[in-house]
Amino acid sequence: MTQETKNQDIWAVIELMGHVTLAGRITKPGDFGALWQVDIPEGDTYRSEFFGNASVYRIRIVSEEIARAYATPRHEVVEYDAPIVTRAEHENAMSKAREEVYLLRNKVEQLSSRLVAVNSLPPRIDELDEEAELA
Repeated sequence: MTQETKNQDIWAVIELMGHVTLAGRITKPGDFGALWQVDIPEGDTYRSEFFGNASVYRIRIVSEEIARAYATPRHEVVEYDAPIVTRAEHENAMSKAREEVYLLRNKVEQLSSRLVAVNSLPPRIDELDEEAELA
């Protein structure tokens, strides 16, 4: 940075590895070594975050207005509170699912045998193999 830019606020949109985008005033404070600092506007205050040189994918110098627009959250945080399922509840649900699969397989087998009995379906390959062995 030149002496001229040191005295000015530099606003930027910073893209970091891991699909993280930050926007705000950037500085490279000497106290933290190779860490960059971005002051992200939150209304009238700022939230500071630090990141290392190696994590930077791209830095775009922009106006303050553009940086503030990028810093505004695009969506509300949605709280998701998944219920905890006990081992017994899981096993019970799996048992019911296995029973349902068993019943459905039996129905498919019954329907298939009925359709083959009236010559609506061609015989299955394993039945053709058995007929060939018997002949």
